Amino acid sequence: MSESTKPGQHHAYKAAGYSETDQNLNNSPEDVSNKAQGHKANLSNPNTSEASKQHSEKVLKELGGEEAFYGKQGKGE
Repeated sequence: MSESTKPGQHHAYKAAGYSETDQNLNNSPEDVSNKAQGHKANLSNPNTSEASKQHSEKVLKELGGEEAFYGKQGKGE
């Protein structure tokens, strides 16, 4: 993981003119969970390539595995 990548971030980039806070607006637990759901669905899709599935596995690990899913965080359960 590079220095500018934080856990839960899919891609690290710095947008000129935006603060770190502004750039992290799409990293709420719900957003991370939505990203994880998409990648998990990709793993089950028989129409996706093996390379795509390997990429989704990698991204899911970077997002936090099963903990990336919003309902699995142990809050209120």
